[in-house]
Amino acid sequence: MIYEKTELNFLERDCELQFGEKDGARIFRRASKLYAELVVTTDYKNNPLLERQLKGLVYPVIAYYKTLLAEGYRESNALGLVRTETEKAAKNSGEILHAQLRRHFPFHAFRRNIKNFMAYKFPAGEWLCTEPKTKGGRIAFQVKQCLYYDVTHKFGCVELCPVFCDYERIAFGGLGPKILCERDGELATGHETCGYLFKKGK
Repeated sequence: MIYEKTELNFLERDCELQFGEKDGARIFRRASKLYAELVVTTDYKNNPLLERQLKGLVYPVIAYYKTLLAEGYRESNALGLVRTETEKAAKNSGEILHAQLRRHFPFHAFRRNIKNFMAYKFPAGEWLCTEPKTKGGRIAFQVKQCLYYDVTHKFGCVELCPVFCDYERIAFGGLGPKILCERDGELATGHETCGYLFKKGK
Protein backbone atom coordinates (compact mmCIF):
# COMPACT_ATOMS: atom_id res chain seq x y z
CA MET A 1 0.00 0.00 0.00
CA ILE A 2 1.47 3.34 -1.07
CA TYR A 3 0.31 6.94 -0.89
CA GLU A 4 -0.83 6.85 -4.52
CA LYS A 5 -3.71 4.63 -3.41
CA THR A 6 -4.80 6.95 -0.59
CA GLU A 7 -6.74 10.20 -0.45
CA LEU A 8 -3.37 11.98 -0.21
CA ASN A 9 -2.30 10.54 -3.56
CA PHE A 10 -0.83 13.94 -4.50
CA LEU A 11 1.49 14.15 -1.48
CA GLU A 12 4.73 13.20 -3.23
CA ARG A 13 4.40 16.01 -5.75
CA ASP A 14 3.28 18.49 -3.11
CA CYS A 15 6.25 17.63 -0.87
CA GLU A 16 8.67 18.36 -3.69
CA LEU A 17 6.91 21.65 -4.41
CA GLN A 18 6.85 22.62 -0.73
CA PHE A 19 10.33 21.53 0.38
CA GLY A 20 12.32 21.25 -2.84
CA GLU A 21 13.08 18.15 -4.85
CA LYS A 22 15.72 16.65 -2.54
CA ASP A 23 14.19 17.43 0.84
CA GLY A 24 10.69 16.76 -0.43
CA ALA A 25 11.66 13.32 -1.66
CA ARG A 26 13.27 12.51 1.69
CA ILE A 27 10.25 13.65 3.68
CA PHE A 28 7.89 11.72 1.44
CA ARG A 29 9.97 8.53 1.72
CA ARG A 30 10.01 8.86 5.49
CA ALA A 31 6.25 9.41 5.64
CA SER A 32 5.69 6.45 3.31
CA LYS A 33 7.79 4.19 5.53
CA LEU A 34 5.84 5.19 8.64
CA TYR A 35 2.56 4.79 6.78
CA ALA A 36 3.53 1.27 5.73
CA GLU A 37 4.39 0.40 9.34
CA LEU A 38 1.00 1.60 10.54
CA VAL A 39 -0.78 -0.36 7.83
CA VAL A 40 0.89 -3.71 8.52
CA THR A 41 0.70 -3.52 12.32
CA THR A 42 -3.03 -2.80 12.57
CA ASP A 43 -5.75 -5.30 13.36
CA TYR A 44 -8.68 -4.25 11.18
CA LYS A 45 -11.03 -6.66 12.98
CA ASN A 46 -12.25 -8.08 9.66
CA ASN A 47 -13.95 -4.74 9.03
CA PRO A 48 -13.35 -3.58 5.43
CA LEU A 49 -14.91 -0.17 6.05
CA LEU A 50 -12.60 0.45 9.01
CA GLU A 51 -9.64 -0.67 6.90
CA ARG A 52 -10.72 1.67 4.11
CA GLN A 53 -10.89 4.67 6.43
CA LEU A 54 -7.59 3.99 8.17
CA LYS A 55 -5.62 3.22 5.02
CA GLY A 56 -7.29 5.82 2.86
CA LEU A 57 -7.16 8.91 5.08
CA VAL A 58 -6.32 8.52 8.76
CA TYR A 59 -2.93 6.82 8.50
CA PRO A 60 -1.68 8.91 5.55
CA VAL A 61 -2.41 12.09 7.52
CA ILE A 62 -0.89 10.81 10.78
CA ALA A 63 2.23 9.50 9.04
CA TYR A 64 2.84 12.81 7.27
CA TYR A 65 2.29 14.78 10.48
CA LYS A 66 4.56 12.55 12.56
CA THR A 67 7.22 12.78 9.87
CA LEU A 68 7.16 16.58 9.87
CA LEU A 69 7.57 16.62 13.65
CA ALA A 70 10.47 14.16 13.38
CA GLU A 71 12.03 16.45 10.76
CA GLY A 72 12.09 19.25 13.32
CA TYR A 73 9.01 21.24 12.31
CA ARG A 74 7.15 22.98 15.11
CA GLU A 75 3.73 21.60 15.91
CA SER A 76 1.90 24.67 14.59
CA ASN A 77 3.81 24.59 11.30
CA ALA A 78 3.35 20.85 10.90
CA LEU A 79 -0.37 21.20 11.57
CA GLY A 80 -0.65 23.93 8.97
CA LEU A 81 1.10 21.83 6.33
CA VAL A 82 -1.02 18.77 7.12
CA ARG A 83 -4.22 20.79 7.16
CA THR A 84 -3.48 22.10 3.66
CA GLU A 85 -3.11 18.57 2.29
CA THR A 86 -6.13 17.26 4.19
CA GLU A 87 -8.35 20.09 2.95
CA LYS A 88 -7.22 19.32 -0.58
CA ALA A 89 -8.25 15.69 -0.07
CA ALA A 90 -11.58 16.81 1.40
CA LYS A 91 -12.36 18.97 -1.63
CA ASN A 92 -11.60 16.03 -3.91
CA SER A 93 -13.87 13.82 -1.80
CA GLY A 94 -16.61 16.44 -1.93
CA GLU A 95 -16.37 16.62 -5.71
CA ILE A 96 -16.73 12.85 -5.94
CA LEU A 97 -19.72 12.93 -3.60
CA HIS A 98 -21.30 15.69 -5.66
CA ALA A 99 -20.74 13.77 -8.89
CA GLN A 100 -22.39 10.69 -7.39
CA LEU A 101 -25.63 12.57 -6.82
CA ARG A 102 -28.05 12.24 -9.68
CA ARG A 103 -28.81 15.50 -11.42
CA HIS A 104 -32.26 15.61 -9.88
CA PHE A 105 -31.45 13.74 -6.67
CA PRO A 106 -34.23 14.76 -4.25
CA PHE A 107 -33.77 15.31 -0.53
CA HIS A 108 -36.46 12.75 0.32
CA ALA A 109 -34.36 10.04 -1.39
CA PHE A 110 -31.36 11.00 0.76
CA ARG A 111 -33.58 10.94 3.85
CA ARG A 112 -34.88 7.50 2.91
CA ASN A 113 -31.31 6.19 2.58
CA ILE A 114 -29.77 8.03 5.51
CA LYS A 115 -29.05 4.85 7.48
CA ASN A 116 -27.10 3.38 4.54
CA PHE A 117 -25.21 6.67 4.20
CA MET A 118 -24.34 6.65 7.90
CA ALA A 119 -23.30 2.98 7.81
CA TYR A 120 -20.83 3.76 5.03
CA LYS A 121 -19.45 7.01 6.43
CA PHE A 122 -19.57 6.03 10.11
CA PRO A 123 -19.27 2.22 10.16
CA ALA A 124 -20.28 0.48 13.38
CA GLY A 125 -17.52 -0.73 15.64
CA GLU A 126 -15.28 2.31 15.67
CA TRP A 127 -18.14 4.79 15.33
CA LEU A 128 -21.21 5.03 17.55
CA CYS A 129 -24.10 7.14 16.29
CA THR A 130 -27.57 7.81 17.62
CA GLU A 131 -30.60 6.92 15.54
CA PRO A 132 -31.25 9.68 13.00
CA LYS A 133 -34.23 11.89 13.72
CA THR A 134 -36.04 13.10 10.63
CA LYS A 135 -38.58 15.88 10.47
CA GLY A 136 -39.58 17.53 7.24
CA GLY A 137 -36.47 18.79 5.53
CA ARG A 138 -34.13 18.03 8.45
CA ILE A 139 -32.15 14.96 9.52
CA ALA A 140 -30.21 15.06 12.80
CA PHE A 141 -28.02 12.59 14.65
CA GLN A 142 -25.10 12.60 17.08
CA VAL A 143 -21.77 10.80 16.98
CA LYS A 144 -20.92 9.50 20.45
CA GLN A 145 -17.76 7.61 19.51
CA CYS A 146 -15.48 8.86 16.74
CA LEU A 147 -12.72 6.98 14.91
CA TYR A 148 -10.70 10.17 14.41
CA TYR A 149 -10.90 11.04 18.10
CA ASP A 150 -9.90 7.57 19.27
CA VAL A 151 -7.03 7.07 16.81
CA THR A 152 -5.47 10.50 17.35
CA HIS A 153 -5.56 9.91 21.10
CA LYS A 154 -4.07 6.45 20.64
CA PHE A 155 -1.10 7.82 18.69
CA GLY A 156 -0.59 10.89 20.87
CA CYS A 157 -1.58 13.48 18.29
CA VAL A 158 -4.93 14.75 19.59
CA GLU A 159 -4.24 18.09 17.92
CA LEU A 160 -4.94 16.37 14.59
CA CYS A 161 -8.53 15.55 15.47
CA PRO A 162 -9.93 18.98 14.44
CA VAL A 163 -8.17 18.55 11.09
CA PHE A 164 -10.25 15.44 10.46
CA CYS A 165 -13.38 17.28 11.64
CA ASP A 166 -12.73 19.95 9.03
CA TYR A 167 -12.20 17.23 6.44
CA GLU A 168 -15.73 15.94 7.06
CA ARG A 169 -17.20 19.45 6.96
CA ILE A 170 -15.57 20.21 3.60
CA ALA A 171 -16.26 16.78 2.09
CA PHE A 172 -19.95 16.84 3.05
CA GLY A 173 -20.15 20.23 1.38
CA GLY A 174 -20.17 18.22 -1.83
CA LEU A 175 -23.80 17.32 -1.11
CA GLY A 176 -24.78 20.94 -1.73
CA PRO A 177 -26.64 22.84 -2.84
CA LYS A 178 -29.45 20.28 -2.67
CA ILE A 179 -28.42 18.93 0.72
CA LEU A 180 -26.69 21.09 3.33
CA CYS A 181 -24.69 19.78 6.28
CA GLU A 182 -24.23 21.66 9.55
CA ARG A 183 -22.24 20.70 12.63
CA ASP A 184 -23.21 21.31 16.25
CA GLY A 185 -20.38 20.60 18.68
CA GLU A 186 -17.44 18.25 18.32
CA LEU A 187 -15.74 15.73 20.58
CA ALA A 188 -12.46 17.31 19.53
CA THR A 189 -13.47 20.61 21.13
CA GLY A 190 -14.72 19.14 24.39
CA HIS A 191 -18.37 18.45 23.57
CA GLU A 192 -20.00 15.19 24.60
CA THR A 193 -21.01 14.40 21.01
CA CYS A 194 -20.51 15.55 17.44
CA GLY A 195 -23.83 16.82 16.15
CA TYR A 196 -24.78 16.45 12.48
CA LEU A 197 -27.69 18.16 10.79
CA PHE A 198 -28.56 17.62 7.14
CA LYS A 199 -31.06 20.05 5.69
CA LYS A 200 -32.92 20.32 2.43
CA GLY A 201 -31.24 22.91 0.26
CA LYS A 202 -32.16 24.33 -3.13
